[in-house]
Amino acid sequence: MTDTKNIRRSICEIGRILFDRELTDSSGGNISIREGDKVYISPRRTGPDKQWKLEEDDIIVTDMCKVPILGEKDAISRESATHYYIYHNFSDVRSVIHGHPIFIMSFGAAHMDLPSISEGTRGILGEQPITNVPEVLPGSIEQAEEVVKNFQKRRNIDSEAPLICSLPYHGTFAAGGNINDAFLFTEVANNCAKILVYRQTMFSGDPKADFSIHRRFSKEEIASIEESKDVCETGFVYRDAFGKDTIYDNGKVDTNQNLIAKITEEVIKKIK
Repeated sequence: MTDTKNIRRSICEIGRILFDRELTDSSGGNISIREGDKVYISPRRTGPDKQWKLEEDDIIVTDMCKVPILGEKDAISRESATHYYIYHNFSDVRSVIHGHPIFIMSFGAAHMDLPSISEGTRGILGEQPITNVPEVLPGSIEQAEEVVKNFQKRRNIDSEAPLICSLPYHGTFAAGGNINDAFLFTEVANNCAKILVYRQTMFSGDPKADFSIHRRFSKEEIASIEESKDVCETGFVYRDAFGKDTIYDNGKVDTNQNLIAKITEEVIKKIK
């Protein structure tokens, strides 16, 4: 059974974080989550009327064609068409965030792509730059179509590419498998833009500044970050948590020194 309260609360919480971190502002932004055949979406005028202090009951619930289940149709975010178009075209997407991250918008205002520079950006978003859609009317069907086209281009280059794009003079759309991913894509990309802006401000014209990337990590290397690593080699002698000398054997512990075995041994002694 879907926990509607939890989903609605998560939208409220992420919305407040977006606002606090200047990833959106009081002029707009919107968030949605898809759960099965239902879409949970923030209401219009969340920024100007509420400064992103949303309550759970503010979140509107609809079906996949924007027919309301909870809430009024006219109260649904003005940018909703793009959210639903993304859900209709990308079955793996479960959350969409539209924000106004100021540093990415600086690139959009220059009609410049945002290159993947920071290690976090390359590791999370990949090597593809964040590109701009054409200038279109905010909230329009044309905007929805252009965002979907942009996302499809990213996936044509890399079938697993995270989805994010820039809208010149407007903001960004990010879509992920859950709301945490959509938020992560937005913040990491904005941090990348921030690094580039600061780098230009601080070091432009400095002949000692080295702006090159010395090593580009492969997908396999990035994936290996998640793997647990041994910190000791097999044969390493150390004192264990029970104060006894132990020989490390690739994470395996001799059964005589296994905690469960020790407890069992003590229990047996007491029974006898």
